[in-house]
Amino acid sequence: MLLAVEIDNSRINFGLFDQHTEELIQRFEITTDIRKTSDEYAVTVAAIIKYYGIDEKKVYGAVIASVVPQLTDTVKQAITKLFGSIQTVMVGKGIKTGFPIKVDNPSELGTDLVANAAAVIDILNKENISKCPCVIIDMGTATTIFAVNSNGEYIGGSIMAGVGMSLEALHGKTALLPNVSLAATVRAIGKNSQESVRSGVVLGNAFMLDGFINKIADEMKCGDSVEVFATGEYAEEIIGYCTHKIRYVKDLTLNGLLCIYKNNIKA
Repeated sequence: MLLAVEIDNSRINFGLFDQHTEELIQRFEITTDIRKTSDEYAVTVAAIIKYYGIDEKKVYGAVIASVVPQLTDTVKQAITKLFGSIQTVMVGKGIKTGFPIKVDNPSELGTDLVANAAAVIDILNKENISKCPCVIIDMGTATTIFAVNSNGEYIGGSIMAGVGMSLEALHGKTALLPNVSLAATVRAIGKNSQESVRSGVVLGNAFMLDGFINKIADEMKCGDSVEVFATGEYAEEIIGYCTHKIRYVKDLTLNGLLCIYKNNIKA
């Protein structure tokens, strides 16, 4: 099995892929905590693996993408303690992504964004539409909207506060507005504080996504031919309110890490 690890600001996501079918056979997540040691992470992951009945001896390699520099080496050390000296790919400078990155400073690009693009390009290749421009949305701690042009080049995008950050800010910075769940019907005209907050956050983000998709498509001069993908904790709740057709892929980042691992490890 291949172990894919995505370290973000809120969670560390783990995925185990079958060596032969490349199917994601198990995923789990733990809370990001920069105070924990490699031993603590190793114990936590070992307990989860045992819970799922996974044989750690079958893990032959690992690939790690991290946007939390303080934890990158810690988690890598934890993986080594658990699985020994397996082949490990760290997504970062010098890595073979499988596509050109046309931004001013590629080293500034989040490794999760690189993984997302790798997964989308792999999907488009398998569907024989590799020359199709696309927009990739990730709605996690932050919301990111990035573009790949018709030449398969990663050309940049936008980063903004995420849905969770908006909810926390409204609740934490105001005396009367409640903390709300998104799991309810949303209408523009809220009849109470909870409905009004939900309307503003859900529909506001949906309108924003539609606007960005239109603007990015206009800048790429691709009209309506753009393909749009979304992933992240809040994506599924939001994209149903968008006017654009958006494909939701839950494990987009983990799948992209699999692609990057294959690009960098010779069979």
